[in-house]
Amino acid sequence: MTTRAVAAAAEAAAAPEGAADSAAAAAAAVTAAAAAAERAAAVAAATAAAAAVAAAAAAAAATATAAAAAAEGAAAAAEGGAAAAAAAAVSTAIPTRRRSLPATAGDIYDPAVPDSPAHSASSHQQQQQQQQQQQQQQQQQQVQQRMEQQQQQQQQQQPQQEVQQQQQQQQQPQQQQQQQQQQQPLQQPHRHRRTTSLHY
Repeated sequence: MTTRAVAAAAEAAAAPEGAADSAAAAAAAVTAAAAAAERAAAVAAATAAAAAVAAAAAAAAATATAAAAAAEGAAAAAEGGAAAAAAAAVSTAIPTRRRSLPATAGDIYDPAVPDSPAHSASSHQQQQQQQQQQQQQQQQQQVQQRMEQQQQQQQQQQPQQEVQQQQQQQQQPQQQQQQQQQQQPLQQPHRHRRTTSLHY
């Protein structure tokens, strides 16, 4: 063999090996691309989870802010109510107009006199009693209204129950008829047909 023939034979033998190497390289490239895609998907999922956590934190912060604002409003209302109560107590304790000192000390606490502290205290007690009576009346009215509503609901439910009972009573004969119809074929005797054979 000549040198050229030997070189050609070597090239021909090396060609399949080169193809196998290129195929292996392509497979490795595909595997690397798949791994990169998986990493990118994992990064995207982590980013989405972080965004969800941030949104939840923002919502919680907004809720806390609203709760704090509501608490501040309630505190301000309580302070206003306390100030109004203090002003009312001062206005009831101090007479609106002054009187001259009476001859006897007993006249100062006379309940019949509008300017005396005893009269102002008694009027305050009367107002409180009236308010309590009004509250009790309102509560009694609410209880009566609830009882009336319950009675109305019961009255409305009674016709529905009666209709359901009637439907059940109507369905029972139908079910009995169906059972009878199903049992009738089973109760009928089996008729055997007689066959005659002709012998020739």
